[in-house]
Amino acid sequence: MSRPILGSTVQPHTGAQFGLVTPDKAILAGPKLQQRLRQSRSKSYVEGMKRLDAGSHHEDRAGLDALVQAMASEFPELTIEQRPLGIVSECYLGPPYQVHICDLGGCIIEHFERNRLMPNQFERARSLALHPSYAFIEIYIDCVRAVGLDGAISVIDKL
Repeated sequence: MSRPILGSTVQPHTGAQFGLVTPDKAILAGPKLQQRLRQSRSKSYVEGMKRLDAGSHHEDRAGLDALVQAMASEFPELTIEQRPLGIVSECYLGPPYQVHICDLGGCIIEHFERNRLMPNQFERARSLALHPSYAFIEIYIDCVRAVGLDGAISVIDKL
């Protein structure tokens, strides 16, 4: 049994102390979390992700800052564990690259050539990312969420 140090008790970690959840918002769970994750994504988030590969974010610091802010503001009430593991989208750098994985900070982690396998949790999203109806695919522990060009969400449960 643990004992309090100097009469204090240890409070459970909520993520708020790291700026992951705003203190005035309750942590979402269960059906409320699923409902939040099914909401359409904002236009600025979708547009920012679509422009990620265009090369403009390398020369335009204001554009990169706007993209990072749009991504951060898309999920302000979620803990780090509830946010996507990463995002898969079509790569516009040209051959031999086909898709890439990026994080919610807007950093491209890795480009993948047509015949090179992605990590297991991301490979399933490759064909969806290449589909013209989707802007990008959000990868979660339990599912993938395909984000349409209009921000609409399609949820595909993992097997």
